[in-house]
Amino acid sequence: MKDWSIFPWQNIQWERMVHCQQSDNLAHAYLLRGLPGTGKLQFAKALSAYLLCMNPQATGACGHCKECELLKAGTHPDLTLLEPDEPGRPIRIDRIRKLNEFAHKTAQQGGRRVIILSPAEAMNVNAANALLKCLEEPGEDTIFLLVSVRSGDMLPTIRSRCQQLNFAAPERTEAEQWLASQLEDSSLVSQLLDLTANSPLEAKRFSDQGLLEKREALADGVKGLFKGKLTPVELAKNWQSEDLALTIGWIMGWLDDAVKLGLGGDPSDLRNRDQLKMLEYLARKSNARDLLQEREWLISQRQSLLEGGNLNPQILMEGVFCRCLEWVL
Repeated sequence: MKDWSIFPWQNIQWERMVHCQQSDNLAHAYLLRGLPGTGKLQFAKALSAYLLCMNPQATGACGHCKECELLKAGTHPDLTLLEPDEPGRPIRIDRIRKLNEFAHKTAQQGGRRVIILSPAEAMNVNAANALLKCLEEPGEDTIFLLVSVRSGDMLPTIRSRCQQLNFAAPERTEAEQWLASQLEDSSLVSQLLDLTANSPLEAKRFSDQGLLEKREALADGVKGLFKGKLTPVELAKNWQSEDLALTIGWIMGWLDDAVKLGLGGDPSDLRNRDQLKMLEYLARKSNARDLLQEREWLISQRQSLLEGGNLNPQILMEGVFCRCLEWVL
């Protein structure tokens, strides 16, 4: 059951949950929180399989019983996974209301009901308040697994009703070993992990989706902007249909490194060492305080995107690239 197993760096969290299950000390709700790319949703699926399995082992679900067969077929009636209709869009109250109905029904297989909600911070205010009522009065034998990258964006009252499971990035050596086993070109392992804050799954996504090449294209475009070969409007046209939150995140990363250089940081400590010349140029042309203020503005735009804000992509990116140009004037 490949889709229902944990990753090597999640053993501590797994052992905690197995102990809770074996000692009959499971909470009704858990918040799985931590960096992207550390496998929180995968862990939630593995845990749900373990909790629903008729013959669970210490390492996970047996993979052979009726419950496991239903899980593999995607037809288990007592498990539900709730995600936004589209990536980056909010989870609406009508879906949470249906979820609440599910949570209070009797389990069809006679055991538990498990609800996975990912990402939990995608709920709008009304949806979050509706879920809160269910967490306050959960159905019998119902367990919630809330997966979150930005748990600080959730209602404090929801966080307080969940047991916390924290997921940090694995040790570098472990991350390198796992990622090398997943890639055809292992020479990219170090760069990918540097760019993704040591998050193995995010690093693999970068490789699978050709994001290194896209990032290089963005850097070339910004350099063209600095040299006067492109205007902000022209460059925005090339990027308005891309993943804007990711694109802005890359630019924020460049600002972080430029600030470090401007304050006398060691170039070997930078995450974006392959763009060192551009970063040094930024550090020379701008001061750290101004760049940090620009980073705050970018954070606000990216946050609005992640929360499902209805921003015009062309206008947003024109604004981003106009500000990029101002950094070096």
